[in-house]
Amino acid sequence: MLGRVKAQGSLLATSHARRHLVTKGSFYERLAENGDSFLSDEDYAHLYAPTMGRPSIPPTIMLRALLLATYERTRSDAEVSRNTRVDLDWKAAMGVDDDFPGIAPTTFSLMRARMVVADADNKLFEQTLEKAVAAGIFGKEKLTAIIDSSPVYGAGAVSDTYELIRGFLRQAVKAAGGHLSEATTDATKGFLGPKPDIDWQDPAARKAHLGELVAAARMLIAEAPAIRDPGLAEAAGLLAQVVAQDTEVDEGGEPKVRQGVARDRIISTSDTEMRHGRKSASRRFNGHKMDVMTDEASELVLGVEIRPGNAGDGEGAAPLLAQVQATPGIEVGTILGDMAYSDGDTRVAVEDLGANLVAKVPPVTNRGLFPKTDFVIDLEASTATCPAGVTTADARPAKDHKGRPSLSFVFPAGACGSCPLRDCCTKAKHASRTVSVGVHEARIQAARMAQTDPEVKALLRRRCKVERKIDHLQDLGMDEARYRGIRKTKLQALLAGFVANFQRLHVLGVFPTTPELSCAA
Repeated sequence: MLGRVKAQGSLLATSHARRHLVTKGSFYERLAENGDSFLSDEDYAHLYAPTMGRPSIPPTIMLRALLLATYERTRSDAEVSRNTRVDLDWKAAMGVDDDFPGIAPTTFSLMRARMVVADADNKLFEQTLEKAVAAGIFGKEKLTAIIDSSPVYGAGAVSDTYELIRGFLRQAVKAAGGHLSEATTDATKGFLGPKPDIDWQDPAARKAHLGELVAAARMLIAEAPAIRDPGLAEAAGLLAQVVAQDTEVDEGGEPKVRQGVARDRIISTSDTEMRHGRKSASRRFNGHKMDVMTDEASELVLGVEIRPGNAGDGEGAAPLLAQVQATPGIEVGTILGDMAYSDGDTRVAVEDLGANLVAKVPPVTNRGLFPKTDFVIDLEASTATCPAGVTTADARPAKDHKGRPSLSFVFPAGACGSCPLRDCCTKAKHASRTVSVGVHEARIQAARMAQTDPEVKALLRRRCKVERKIDHLQDLGMDEARYRGIRKTKLQALLAGFVANFQRLHVLGVFPTTPELSCAA
């Protein structure tokens, strides 16, 4: 049942009588003074039963505690609980009295679960944007937004092939609840305890152990459909996916560890949504990816999203833009991004939502030979001219990497064979040079031409503003996931986004100035 903060608190409460003791100019003081304009118990009434049970701790007090934990990057609910009991800055920010007994650690996990189920964390974050709209921060013009992504290291333990199969096998046996056949039970019972004591330095011993693991896993996978239990079906499905992604059959028909990494490889038994990801060619991480969109002028966070760590940056642009555009009073006209957002599919998806994407097109290389950009491609005339001045109209149907129709311009073999620039153009001894043209060629050509314009160059230089906002979010804990799973990590990101925007709104002068309190008679 919903508990509510009293509409008129005691004049002896910490928020009044002891406010002069709260750290001046701090986040605690600002949350104490301005939290009520963002947080209302009625906004979260749907999280509780209307009539059943004892009155809860008011959700606004719970949310203030979660925001304070985010601000201080408090790592455990036990520590958060202690702060709600003994820290006067926290008590002032929460709006409770000095004798407030604190909040039990388990209460926070229940509150987070309620918020995730009802998407109440989105409502909390949107309050900061609604406040900015009401204050006229965004003006009447369409916004110029900046988008970027950042790695979030996962909270789950990364496991090797043996640990993955053994861990999911253990989960599947537990889900089966004793309904497995005697043969499958006997085959799996040796893998339900601690790590087997074998010589892990011996390749033959490792291979034999892997064979036993895979055989037991396949027996359970084959038997799971007959038991018809949803929990077992899910566990067996994960087990089957791990066996398929991490093992293959050798020449003798025995299982061995697969060479290379599967594209969507599961890497953890404790967080099955974690993935291998790369921020750059040399920077690898295990976890999730956070998309961030900010307003270039005000530097407020407009939206955040959490996706798998192996997802492409560009794939997140349109969904995040749609989420931002759904906020009343916010309309984005231009999005600035880095080269990861410059592909044609991303540009089309963003344009379909009414915005223009400005991102530098990556340079084209061809292993030291003439790249495609050294050729003059006339799409209207359907011709291509090479650096030697030879023009071809031989455009043959082809397919791009996604199987869509494209064109391949083929230059005459005779012209290529006698060309003095041949060694700079192709290494093929007998074939002529070809140039492929995809479905987005015109759009990419226009973008490459536009990025030489001084105004576009100046616009792109402002893209770096998003980097310090991402740094701010990381300072609030968004470099590491505190919880397991994408949805709970999004809750963490939305709390961090609220704190970042709350602090920025103060800088922008949205909050009223509170007169100094005096103890003088």
